[in-house]
Amino acid sequence: MGDMKRTLRAGFAVVAGAALSPRIGAVLMAGVLLSGCSVSVVLSTLTAGSGARLLCVLIETTAFAVATVIFFAATRHREALVRSRFEQHLAPAVVRRIFERPRLLKLCGERREVTALFTDIDGFTAMTHHADPEALVAALDHYFEGMATIIVAHGGMIDKIVGDAVHALFNAPSDLDDHPRKAIECAVALHSWSEIFRHRREAAMVGFGRTRIGLETGPAIVGDVGIRAKLDYTAHGDAVNVAARLEAANKELGSSICIGPVAASRCDQSLLRPLGKIFVRGRDDAMTVFEPWSAKVPTRRHGEHYAFRVYDKDLIGAADCFDRYRPTSACRL
Repeated sequence: MGDMKRTLRAGFAVVAGAALSPRIGAVLMAGVLLSGCSVSVVLSTLTAGSGARLLCVLIETTAFAVATVIFFAATRHREALVRSRFEQHLAPAVVRRIFERPRLLKLCGERREVTALFTDIDGFTAMTHHADPEALVAALDHYFEGMATIIVAHGGMIDKIVGDAVHALFNAPSDLDDHPRKAIECAVALHSWSEIFRHRREAAMVGFGRTRIGLETGPAIVGDVGIRAKLDYTAHGDAVNVAARLEAANKELGSSICIGPVAASRCDQSLLRPLGKIFVRGRDDAMTVFEPWSAKVPTRRHGEHYAFRVYDKDLIGAADCFDRYRPTSACRL
């Protein structure tokens, strides 16, 4: 009877520990442990002596070892799924740092400075009226894949994708040094790559428009917001609202990248030029906005063709290549 109690206690302890593992892992562990316990109980009932007790101990130990292996495998599988999910929004290096030091990740509400970046496709609504649905969805898939790759490579986080728009945050959820500059560099890369993409056959067929980008830096409240079944890590604050307004302001300014005054003040002014003063909703005073100043480089049209070839294998390399070979006439981004 003592052997039976000890076996059952061990079985219940490990099954209780498996309650946090995925459902399949828990079922497998429960099956292994119950089988081992049943065999041990039967043997202890039908036989007697030290040999029977030793056999029972061996069965219990084997069942425990098998259950531990299953639990470990299920936990690693769950960790891989979580890591993969995070890497859809963050750079792999950031995800690795978060897993190594979980305290870096603060998903509860906190106030921190962020640089918000918003993108939008010019004429997207009109495009949906005449484009073939399958062709449009396929083009959007490739477009978002390229945009997300560039954002993550520059240290940003994909906040959300809404329709044709991408919302990204820099310096959240973990710290990113010099985030305004990195966000502006990201915006230039996004613009360069999107210009390459919209001239490709798959995008040209549906009439893909140019990408407009707005960004600004400032304090925001970030954290998980939503209901228990659906949480969304996002940011709320004036800088986020201004960045969205600046993206839309590109229509009137004739620009593709519109940078707010705070983000611009954190960067090398020789790389930027003022677009003018504008009023945005929610602000009483006009603000001076900027765009990146493109360097004058020799016109090398073959560079664009090379960038198209690179695109299929290296999204970021394609954008860099397009920057190097941009014609001198393209002085406005």
